[in-house]
Amino acid sequence: MNMRVVFQDNKEGLIDAALLDQMISADRIKMFMRSAGWAMVGINPIRGSGGMYDGVERRGSYGLTGRIKYKIVA
Repeated sequence: MNMRVVFQDNKEGLIDAALLDQMISADRIKMFMRSAGWAMVGINPIRGSGGMYDGVERRGSYGLTGRIKYKIVA
């Protein structure tokens, strides 16, 4: 999937989304488009650069335990 970016030379372009992290690390990207608008590298939070999260894990099993028995009713 392609995404809109602004390179360090202020030119806009499209890159493959899989290359975004690599190009940010190489200091080639100035901004990139998110669903909520432009994200500026070094100013807006970027995935993987937020540090340790000390809150409740929301991507886990949502409180489910192994003791729950499921029954499919046709």
